[in-house]
Amino acid sequence: MHCDDKRTLFVLRQGIEETWDALRKSDFSNEFLINKLTEEIKEYFEYKSESK
Repeated sequence: MHCDDKRTLFVLRQGIEETWDALRKSDFSNEFLINKLTEEIKEYFEYKSESK
């Protein structure tokens, strides 16, 4: 895995963690954050599988 790929995965993972924290603070009731988290996780795993 190239270092740019690792950096991109790190940034995507950070976004997931930030969204998760915001969603947890909203008691998992914010539909926008739920959709955002779903998309971020999907993007992370798609990128990860492509970069191998």
